[in-house]
Amino acid sequence: SKLKIPTSAKKFFKEKWKITKLYPPQKEAVKPVLDGENTLISIPTASGKSLIAYIGIIQKLLVTNTGSKAVYIVPLKALAGEKYSELKEIGDFLGLNVGLSLGDREGDKSNLNNADIIVCTSEKFDSLMRNRPEIMDGLSIIIADEVHLIHDHSRGPTMEINLTRFLNSKHNVQIIALPATIGNSKNL
Repeated sequence: SKLKIPTSAKKFFKEKWKITKLYPPQKEAVKPVLDGENTLISIPTASGKSLIAYIGIIQKLLVTNTGSKAVYIVPLKALAGEKYSELKEIGDFLGLNVGLSLGDREGDKSNLNNADIIVCTSEKFDSLMRNRPEIMDGLSIIIADEVHLIHDHSRGPTMEINLTRFLNSKHNVQIIALPATIGNSKNL
């Protein structure tokens, strides 16, 4: 109830997901997220990193940069489906459109054109930036889930380049990185 997010979002979390308070690591992580800072949230698996990312998305899209867009990047298609379902539930309640982009899916194009939040893999995000850059217009926040895979030789370089493009661009895009527990979080 003390979070400075829309009342409708608080209502969603309390009534739909039965969340009434944050765990101590979430409380610590939510402040820089709500302040719009690039943030790496390195807390144990299943401790609520995604919730903090969702709160960050809500803050950007409904408070600080109304009318902007969010991208939620995941490493695997299976995880994309899970995050899409959760974000769709939030979006339906708050009036935000959520799109899923995993490849040459039927309906992908129209789904993304109207999306406030796009859930995609790192490879698909890279493709969208190169082939449909207009989709990225108005982007204000990127969530990089499982960012520890930046070290993976097959997937890591694409993720690293995608994030670096925004870190070193004129765009003012907040990046929230969600690794599994890692030992070198300060370096990352």
